[in-house]
Amino acid sequence: MRKLIASALLVVSMVLPIWADDKPDLEVINKIRDEGFNNSQVMETLGYLTDIIGPRLTGTPAMLEANNWTKEQLSEWGLDNAHLEGFDFGPGWTMNSIQVHMTAPRKTQVYAYPISWHPGTNGILEADVIYAPMRSKADFEKYKGKLKGKIVLVSSVRAQREPSNTVFTRRDDESLKKTSEYTVPKSNQADDLPGWVSFFNFGFELEKFLKDEGAAAMVKRSPRGAALIEASGYQHWEGETAEVPGISMAAEHYERMVRLISWGEDVKLSMDVDVTFHRDDLKSYSTLAEIKGKGRNPEVVMLGAHLDSWFVGDGAVDNGAGVAVTMEAVRILKAIGIEPKRTIRIGLWGGEEQGYFGSQQYVMDHLVTRPLNDAPELKYMGPYEKHYGQFPLTKLKGYDKFSTYFNLDNGSGKIRGIYAEGNAAAAEVFKEWFKPFHDLGAKTVTLNNTGGTDHEPFDDVGLPGFQFIQDPLDYGSRLHHSQIDTLDHAYAKDLKQAAVIMASFVYNAAMRDERFPRKPEPKPEE
Repeated sequence: MRKLIASALLVVSMVLPIWADDKPDLEVINKIRDEGFNNSQVMETLGYLTDIIGPRLTGTPAMLEANNWTKEQLSEWGLDNAHLEGFDFGPGWTMNSIQVHMTAPRKTQVYAYPISWHPGTNGILEADVIYAPMRSKADFEKYKGKLKGKIVLVSSVRAQREPSNTVFTRRDDESLKKTSEYTVPKSNQADDLPGWVSFFNFGFELEKFLKDEGAAAMVKRSPRGAALIEASGYQHWEGETAEVPGISMAAEHYERMVRLISWGEDVKLSMDVDVTFHRDDLKSYSTLAEIKGKGRNPEVVMLGAHLDSWFVGDGAVDNGAGVAVTMEAVRILKAIGIEPKRTIRIGLWGGEEQGYFGSQQYVMDHLVTRPLNDAPELKYMGPYEKHYGQFPLTKLKGYDKFSTYFNLDNGSGKIRGIYAEGNAAAAEVFKEWFKPFHDLGAKTVTLNNTGGTDHEPFDDVGLPGFQFIQDPLDYGSRLHHSQIDTLDHAYAKDLKQAAVIMASFVYNAAMRDERFPRKPEPKPEE
């Protein structure tokens, strides 16, 4: 019997280091819930960012205003070392006004926005319209000599299909169960990069072809229906900005013009687009602040969200919501008077929409450096892609002192769980941490990865970085990168719930005995 007991204790001792210190302090959780639900300021924060400051395109005066306002607000709440950290980006760009009319075969207003980092028209531009869909450089040959002086419709028109009536959804048990089931990856994540490289590069190649052919302007079809417009452009590098005016048009109005052309009608457009480029400072910025930990050189726990947005809407759910939640989380922790073992640092990143500029720069400045991949095809890519997968990986002094990073950036829906990014030890910790929030619908932990936001630069260098699972609401169906991304579509109950959980996870990470568990460090492929 003594031998059995000894063996059992040995097994327990082997297991305990992973989660023995991860039972949540329910007294602190009570304080977090009380402050977060009864004294919340999350909607006031989001309202200032969106209704007052508005769109925050990287590099613009509005983005810098948001940097400075968040810095001042975090300082006012008692956080230390609030400051801005810069990264090379290129000029900012602001839309001032746009008017577009079809003037033949009949006159009618059409809905459109200028594509970011494209020039204005310097007054009214009226010209004939030609339909010349191009998806790769191989299509250019078909239109050589045919585009001079024309307004060119460059997007193909897809076959008509019935729309889905699912606009606003919340995750149900079946959906969460499916998310929790691990999907064995088919290939290395790096295999996804060529698609992004081709996408970015083709924007530059297409614009250069149109300029060389003497086109008057370019029109793209918005990828959304119901007159929702996405007008995202990526030609922000100094010396590489577009020279041909470009607009993104409501799909229904674009397709009407294509039909008219197919019926033999002469179609004309009148465009008056006014924009401003900002070149006083070719850097853009992220906002950082912290609650200091104990000792002279404590470890660091981070939370963050991207502060920048696209320009057609107010950037409320993408990602003002994440910013407001993370700011509210640190406000809650200061309000209840915690004294964390580790430093808690918030990062409100710039340049996420163009490729993780702010978060990647933070990683390279404080945590790790890797060689630059100077392959010609990566010329127009951001620092994330240019450093991805490069070795050797050289650790900076912050690497060993870094514990973990939590990110929020999938709209304004409440938290339902978390992606553990293949980190089995982290998954067990998260299951414990969610137990006080099962009553709020948050308990799903999956070992699956998720992408598309600022936890990736951390995860890619072997550091724990995580993104939460959220209710989708109408984020993907109509808000994402569209002109109706406004405060009307963010809900206080969801944001309060998310802020309480975010504050609790950050507190738990800051107080655990051991640094947060890591996956094996990345190594070069054979």
